[in-house]
Amino acid sequence: MIIGAETSKNFFNDLKEEQIQQCGVDLRVWKIFKLEGKGIIDFSNEKRELPKYIEIFNSEKDECVELDRGVYVVKVADYIKVPENTAAFAYPRSSLLRMGSTLYSAVHDPGYEGRPEYLMHVFNPITIYKYARIAQIVFVECKDVRGCYDGIYKGK
Repeated sequence: MIIGAETSKNFFNDLKEEQIQQCGVDLRVWKIFKLEGKGIIDFSNEKRELPKYIEIFNSEKDECVELDRGVYVVKVADYIKVPENTAAFAYPRSSLLRMGSTLYSAVHDPGYEGRPEYLMHVFNPITIYKYARIAQIVFVECKDVRGCYDGIYKGK
């Protein structure tokens, strides 16, 4: 079952009223990066290597950014704390989809906290203004979880 916004808003710090939706919370852009070079992924994560991130936009310094077709990484401005009995899923806002762009995300595991990053695929050029609301995150209660997230992205 989805945990309603009146409860899930407590999993954040400093939300604006406009971010609180019917059953989830809108997430805002903080930074946008271009990827350079290749990544490496393996079974044990021993060889894991991320491509280089080139910052092209920062909501704290820039008014807006023009994005051409391509793939970008978006870091969210909102710090999330997922409770131990909860998971979260982020989806692109319908306005973003209607403009020809989308987001891809992974599961936010129980115990995850930080500012998540999502892959943005721009199919049609778009202008993004500082702190634009681009995603909505919803939280679900979990049973029989196998521990909490303790990976390298926790707290980032």
